[in-house]
Amino acid sequence: MVNEKTVPEQGDIIFLDLDPRKGHEQQGIRPVIVLGNDIIAKYTHVVIGAPISTTTRKLPLYQALPEGLKTEGSVLLDQIVTLDYKERNFTYIETVSDEFLDKLLNITRRIFSK
Repeated sequence: MVNEKTVPEQGDIIFLDLDPRKGHEQQGIRPVIVLGNDIIAKYTHVVIGAPISTTTRKLPLYQALPEGLKTEGSVLLDQIVTLDYKERNFTYIETVSDEFLDKLLNITRRIFSK
C-alpha cells in the first residue's frame, strides 16, 4: 500500500504500530482513526486517535465503522491515544465521512464532560 499522505488528517484511518503497549491496551500494527484536528498533526507529528478493532462488543464507546469502507470493525473510543505518526511509520488507508466523524467527536466530548 502506497502512503498517499505525508500528514494524516482528522477523519483519516491510518495504520500505526501501537507497540509497546501494556495490559488491555490495543497492541501491534492496527488501524487508528485520527480524531485530533489537523493543526496538531501538522506541527507536532502527533495524532490523537482511537484504535479500530474487530471486537464485537456492544458498548457505547465501541462504534462500528460504516459499511462500504475498506476497514472493518469498531472504533474503541475508550482507548484514545496520542501517537507520533512519523516514528510509528503511518500508512494512510482511507477517510471516513464527515457525518461519521462528527458522531465520534460528539461521543468523545461526552467522555470529557462532567
